[in-house]
Order: sequence, then structure tokens, then C-alpha cells
Amino acid sequence: MKKIVFFILLSYASVLFAEDALDNFITAQMNVEAQLLDQNLSLKKKVALKDKQIVQYQDFFFSYASQKEKHLETSNPYRSEVNRLKLRMRGNKYKGYTKAVLRDTVLLKSLSLRTGIRNAVHEVLVLSDSKSKKDFIDMINQIIVEKFSNYTPLVNEKFLPKETDKKSTITEATITALKNLESLENVTHTLSAETIENAVLIYNAARFSDSKLFTLVNNINTSKYGEVLNTYLEPLHIDVAKIILLILLILAILVVQYVINFIIKMILKHYEMKEEDSDYIQSRIGKIFNYIFSLMLIHIVVISYIGFDATSINISKAFSVLYVILIAMLLYRITNTFAYMKMESLKQSKVLKNEVINLSIKVMNAFIIFLAIIALLKIFGVNLTAILSGLGIAGAAVAFAAKDSISNIFASMSILLGDVFEQGEWIETKDVNGTVVEIGLRASTIRTFDNALISIPNSELANNGVKNWSRRSVGRRIKMDIGVTYQSDFSDIKKSIDDIREMLKEHPGIANERTAYKNAYRQSKLVSTEDFKGVKRTTLVYMDSYGASSINILVYCFSTTVDWAEWLEVKEDVMYKIAEIIENNNLEFAYPTMTIHQAEEEGILNAPKG
Repeated sequence: MKKIVFFILLSYASVLFAEDALDNFITAQMNVEAQLLDQNLSLKKKVALKDKQIVQYQDFFFSYASQKEKHLETSNPYRSEVNRLKLRMRGNKYKGYTKAVLRDTVLLKSLSLRTGIRNAVHEVLVLSDSKSKKDFIDMINQIIVEKFSNYTPLVNEKFLPKETDKKSTITEATITALKNLESLENVTHTLSAETIENAVLIYNAARFSDSKLFTLVNNINTSKYGEVLNTYLEPLHIDVAKIILLILLILAILVVQYVINFIIKMILKHYEMKEEDSDYIQSRIGKIFNYIFSLMLIHIVVISYIGFDATSINISKAFSVLYVILIAMLLYRITNTFAYMKMESLKQSKVLKNEVINLSIKVMNAFIIFLAIIALLKIFGVNLTAILSGLGIAGAAVAFAAKDSISNIFASMSILLGDVFEQGEWIETKDVNGTVVEIGLRASTIRTFDNALISIPNSELANNGVKNWSRRSVGRRIKMDIGVTYQSDFSDIKKSIDDIREMLKEHPGIANERTAYKNAYRQSKLVSTEDFKGVKRTTLVYMDSYGASSINILVYCFSTTVDWAEWLEVKEDVMYKIAEIIENNNLEFAYPTMTIHQAEEEGILNAPKG
């Protein structure tokens, strides 16, 4: 009999407030709370029921908040019922029907509690207009405390009848009303906790409630065919609107993916890239775009199936991590691919140096990685302010541990700003002699002339002397000592020296005062222009010394070219001409000899003995 009365009251309430979503939800949750209070229900079933209840609250909050404006306009459905009960109570008091008055008191208490729940939920929806999510969450706590902290439960003993009166219909209704009130009080406790727990969900759904998308979804689901189809789709936790929107979103993403691939092809065609370069670029960039859009499709399908609840929010975090990684890879590849496409034109730039370009690309790559790390930390809810503060405290220790790396970074800046050397230049240090391949942040790589690749820390290059053989505009030195025999006539030697001077003066490959050079660069420093540009035109030919077996003539001059191969050609030609001059002047090249002077035989024999 009690169960019959209970279901009659629930049916009456559901018919009375059939059009009110909040009241229907409260009534359904009263049934859940009643089951949780059932002593015959096993613990395992109660846990499963509680888990299901949490999902029900999440679905309700999202649905109710996403139609915020509609529900806020709904008037209080309990007003007429409250007035009717109050009139009936006056009549029962007047007639002296004490049991009926007790029953109506419990029912009025239930309606009052329902009204409090409604007011609390609606105030939460109104506060969702706040621009600050944090303020919204704080205000929710205040509302829950204000609405339910002053609630005073009824003393059940006052309303419970004696054993002899329990068979009365009014008494049974009172007992049922007390049980309903107890379930309703438990609903209040659960709803308060779940409202605070799902504050972010409520805020997000309410903020987007004005969106036409939610209106469209609601119209689809409430349509005649939508309601019929949703009865079959409900066990799968999806609805007609989700399926339609999912199909439209998939089509939209596929279209965007096609358009982006088409744009990439047009860009490559515009720059007239080689086929292998075009395939390389398209595979590197286009592939990442495909990954991103494929991930979006998977994400949409997962969210559509699970629903917009705490579980989907956690799943979205996982997808967000993948998005950050893929977008960082995309930016990284776009940066490097663009630099690759522009590399030839950048090499010809008179403003930008290759070293600065390479360094800039490395800095941009490091910046992209840094932003990706910051974004990942933000997704996981890490307090960046605390991390930065910690880095400030540990900065001294880190700086000490990485002093060599920091020193190399500043040294690379010193090399670039001081314009000590550039890529492709021939430099010589204490231990290395070769061509500069790259100036990195930490070290510079040099290709030696025996084709070995050596990496030298920039601090060593900045602190030690570096010979830069490539900073020469005119003049690569030719120096030789020409030895002639002691049997030579000095007039012939003098004539040879004059002829060599004249030959060097007229030689097109030897630099002299008449050798011109272009100086388009204007140096805003008080320095010798020729020394700064590396111009040497000195020519010296003199009898230099008396050697052990030769008279030495010094030949000291500079070729007009600084290229090694051309310098060797000039040097070879000069040596042939010098040999010709020596021969024409009756001179001979000296070579190491030993002359033995033998005394006359008679002198030796007549020499005194002893």
C-alpha cells in the first residue's frame, strides 16, 4: 500500500510539472536517493547507481545551462500548488483535522525546498554572465551557503503517528511525504556538491547558450522526428542533432583539408619549385595538416559519443596536448621550409649575413619549442608564476652550472657583432686551419683542408687570436730567396735585380701602385682604408745576404688575386720569368757545395817537421 501511495504522489508531481525540466530532474533524483537509502540494495549496486547519478547531473547541468534564457523565463510552477495547500490547511485547521494539517505541513516543506533549489539553480545561471570564471566559482559557493545553510529539517517524531493510526490513508500519505522529504533533502545535498563540482561545465555551457548552434541542436532534438529517433539513440548516449552536426563537421573539415592542400600546391607552383623539392615540402607540411585534421575528426567523434561532461573535458586535455605538439611541429617545419625556399635569395643579400640567418632560424625554433612547453604546462594546470619564481631562485645555480654554455653564447654574439669571420671564410687558429662551415650558438664548425670537420667552442675563438685569410681584397704574398753563385759578376747581379723589378712592375698578375680596386663600402671609422680592406701592393727586390754558398736576392711582392689557384699560376709564371732573367744575365743558381783547396805538393813536402 505504501509503494502505491508513493508512486501516486510521484505520478501526480510529474503530471503537475511535466513541462518543467528542473522539477522533472528533481523528482527523478528523489527516486535515485530513495534507492540509495534502500538497505536491501548491495554495496556494488549502490556504487554503480552513484556513478550513474554523477553522469546524470553532468548531463542535466549541460542541458539546462545551454538553454539558460529559456529556463530563466519559466515562472515558478509551485506557486499555485503552494496556494492550494495553504487554503486546504486553513480549512483543516478550522475543522480540527490535525492529521491532515501535519500531512500538508510536510508537503509545504517539500515545495519550499523545491523552490529553494530552483532559486539557487537560477541564480547560478544568472551569475554565469560574469566575465571571470574564478569569480563565478566563488559566487556559486556563496549561493549554496545562503540558500541551504539556514534550512531546518522537520522533527519526524512530531509527524509520525501512533501504531493504532498507521492504517489511516492520511497517515500513510504523511509517512510517504516524510520519506519523500528525506529523499528531497538528500537531493539538495547532492545537488549542492555537484553544482560546485561542475561549476566550470555550467559556466561554459551557459556562456555559449546564446549561440545559434545550441538553438539548432534543441530544435532538431525537440522536433517530431527527432523525439522519435532519440528514443532509439538514447542507449548509445547520442541524439539526432549530434549525428547531423557530426556529419556536417566531418564534411567541413574534409573540405578545409582539401583547400589547404590545394593552397600549398599553388604556392609551390608559384615559386616554380623542383619536383623533388615540391614533394619534400608538401610531404613535410601537408602531412602535419592531415594529422591535425584527422585528430580533430577523432576528437569530435569521441566528444559526440561521450558527451560534454567531466570525462570529455579530461579527454579534451589529452587531445589538447596532441594539438600543441602537432601545431609546434607544423610551425617548426613551416619556419625551416620557408627558410629553405628563401635560402638562395637570402645568401645574395648584402644586408643579412648567413650566420645571422642561421642563428635567427635556431632562435625561432627554440622559441617555438619554448611556447609549446609553456602551453603544455598550462594545459596540465601548472602554476607558471611559481615556476618562474623557482627559476629565479635557482638562476644562480643554473648559471654557474651552465657558465661554459653561456660563455659560448655570448662569444657567438661577440663574433657576429665584431664581424670577426663569416661562413665560407678561411681562418687559422692556434690549432686549426680551414674554412668556416657554420657559426652556431655554442660552437663553430670548421672544415680543414684535409676534409675533416672540427667543432671549436666560440669562447676559444673569441678569446684567442684568429687569422682571417679571406679578408683580403688585393694581394696574396709571394716571397722567395734566389741564390746565385759566388762566381757571378756583381754587375750581372745588379742587372738581374733591375730586370726582375721591371718584370714585376709590368706583370699583370702582380699588384703595384697602379693596381686599382673597388671600394664600394664606406667605413665609418678612423682606420687605414687599405689595411681595413686588405690591400697589399708592396714590391721589393734587393740583394739581401751573403749565404754560405750563395749570394741571396730577396723577391717580395703580392699577386693581384687572392684566390689560391690563380695565385699559384701567377707565382709559377714569375718563377719562370726570373729563371729566364738569371740565364740572360750569365748567372747561375747556387746550390749547396763544398770546395776543397789542395796545397801544392812541393810545399807540403818541404814543410818543416815537428
